[in-house]
Amino acid sequence: MTVSLLFVSLSLFICHPRSSATNIVIIGITQTGPCSCNAEFKNGSHDHVYDISSTPWKKFAFPMDNGVWYYSPCQAYDVPNDKDGNCTAVGVCLEKGGKFYNYGKASSATWGISLNVSQPMIRYSGIDGNATVTLYCDLKDETFTGVVINGSARFTLSSKCSCPDLCTAAPTAPHSASPLSDGSVVLIIFFSLVFVYVVGGLLFLRFSRGATGLEMIPNYHFWGSLPGLIKARAKLLIAISTFSNTILQDGVMFLLNGCATHANYEKI
Repeated sequence: MTVSLLFVSLSLFICHPRSSATNIVIIGITQTGPCSCNAEFKNGSHDHVYDISSTPWKKFAFPMDNGVWYYSPCQAYDVPNDKDGNCTAVGVCLEKGGKFYNYGKASSATWGISLNVSQPMIRYSGIDGNATVTLYCDLKDETFTGVVINGSARFTLSSKCSCPDLCTAAPTAPHSASPLSDGSVVLIIFFSLVFVYVVGGLLFLRFSRGATGLEMIPNYHFWGSLPGLIKARAKLLIAISTFSNTILQDGVMFLLNGCATHANYEKI
């Protein structure tokens, strides 16, 4: 069974048309996430992005070796009917004979280079085994095939999102801008507090102390004297400013005159 599946997989690889991007030789990979990496090519170009998170498929169910393989490239997947929880939040799982085998969580993904074809490869490590997924660029079709050799699952994933620089992660929805500016928010809070202060004070003084008329205004005497206090402080500031300007002018003139004083008849 394993041999026949290997033959089918190799036939798909040889006969299935792929883009010329598969001829690119990758010499370096820097992982940027469970589903993406930056690649450097042998021709000297670099910062080529492989990102399979925006593929139209999110998970696969692939019958093989008298079982079913489940693969979720980027999202943690809870395999149905797994009562023991072996394949909860999994990336690669095998269901066989009513049992479930964990071949790696999505978070265990490690990017590397497939030595035989120099293509991006993702490794998964699980409690029941390991799995590798080699990416092949295909601009037309999407296929997922694989074989099991010595207990290790080896898959190939063909898609346009397995091509460099063709797919990027789906943009997150931008945060909606608040219709109110920071200043508007401050004013709303200020006037809300003023409203609570005035209305709450009126009600308290009216029903608690029996106040009437102007006496119902909270801190009436303070607010009544506030204009006079402001006027007095303003006069004081003006007087200080005038006195300071006079001293400053006299000092400047004294320095300009060479620190000399001029006697006159009135001073004598």
